[in-house]
Amino acid sequence: MSIIDRCLELYRGDRYYIHYPARPLKQDYWEAKQDPDGKVRDAAEERETRKEDVRYIADYVNSRSPGTVLDIGFGLGELLEQVADANKCVGLDPSRRAIEIAGQRCSADLRQGVLQSNTFAAGTFDVVVANHVIEHVDEPVSFVENIFNILKPGGDFICGTPNFASAAARQFGDRFRLLHDPTHVSLFTDDSLMRLLRDTGFRIQKVEYPFFGTRFASREAFDAMLSADAEVSPAFWGSFVTVIARKPE
Repeated sequence: MSIIDRCLELYRGDRYYIHYPARPLKQDYWEAKQDPDGKVRDAAEERETRKEDVRYIADYVNSRSPGTVLDIGFGLGELLEQVADANKCVGLDPSRRAIEIAGQRCSADLRQGVLQSNTFAAGTFDVVVANHVIEHVDEPVSFVENIFNILKPGGDFICGTPNFASAAARQFGDRFRLLHDPTHVSLFTDDSLMRLLRDTGFRIQKVEYPFFGTRFASREAFDAMLSADAEVSPAFWGSFVTVIARKPE
């Protein structure tokens, strides 16, 4: 059975995610590396493009009353750069390169590490963002529980992750581009992620599938979806899901 078929079995409701064994990564995650299309990419050179990719998240955070914001896995700081100065921002990322580069661009309190049960006190944050993060976490259930704990009542958790039940995943199977990252170890569907959030105590506020109006929406992407010869799936609608969930007051 393929890994995508296993992910589709998550609809039965007895599991939240499929564990996918990690493969070795020989360099810091944020150093230049080959993408699924075979191109060597350096995220540090794509700053403005990457900022635009997360602008919808920044807009949501900035629409709330100012408060304390935690960005877990903040990468190179593209989101933190766009959060209004009225907020008190903290960034947490295991990469030393992320600390060095993001520190040149934003004034947030940047810390090297990963989220653990004792990293922050209960009820510390008004917003926690984990975008392109939960799929890298070995124990995503406890990860979500920790986030629920450190949020204040009425606080929002913004969680974005690949959707392994998407059209591109179903069409391309193990050629789905978001299987390419060797550090993607916890694979969710949109349904199973929302089920985990609800079962933890969150209430779903909003669900986004960022694609239309982005750099990824192109004629080439649509053509590739129809091509059985494509070596890897294109970026396509539904391949990535962002869920905004609230801790009840």
